[in-house]
Order: sequence, then C-alpha cells, then structure tokens
Amino acid sequence: MTPAARAAAAIEVLDAVQAGQPAEQVLTTWGRKNRFAGSGDRAAIRDIVFEVLRCLRSCAWLGGGETGRALILGWCRMRGAPEDAVFSGLGHAPTVLSPEEAAEGRYMA
Repeated sequence: MTPAARAAAAIEVLDAVQAGQPAEQVLTTWGRKNRFAGSGDRAAIRDIVFEVLRCLRSCAWLGGGETGRALILGWCRMRGAPEDAVFSGLGHAPTVLSPEEAAEGRYMA
C-alpha cells in the first residue's frame, strides 16, 4: 500500500471510531476484511490511527473538523507532510482537497 492508501484506510477506521466503536475492534475488523494489506500495512495504519487519537484535539483543530478525513488532514499538517501527496485522488488515495478544506484549519507556527 502507498502512504496515501494507508491514510485512506485510516480515514475509514477513524470514521468508525468517531461513531463510537472501539479502535482496536475496528482495526481488527478492517484487517480481516482487507486481506490484501500485509502486516506492515496494518501496523502502519494502526500507528496512524493511534497517533491521531492521542493528538485528537490538535488534529481536529488543524484539520478543521472531527471526521476521519479532517483528522487525517490535521495529522498531515501536524507532521508537516505534503497534503497534496496524501490527498491526490490517485489510485486508492483520498480525493483531492476542496478549496474549503485546503483553506480551513490552522497551521502551527
């Protein structure tokens, strides 16, 4: 999986967690439904999800919301990762950021 595809999977997991499901259970179910993902991919997705959950308020503030997509956008901004590379819409990557999403949120100085 590409890093962008891992981010897309993390968005899916975070949406379920934000809906009230336990993170570990969602990750296990996701891994069973997506057998194509190797152990390295599953570990990377787990690491992203738990880092976002540890920094939930910061990711939500930087991403402009509490959806999985906004949280991953905030996570990218927090880490200084190029948003355009993650939200490229190519292959299994999340769709391109809307102008509102690109302008929303706050950047750390």
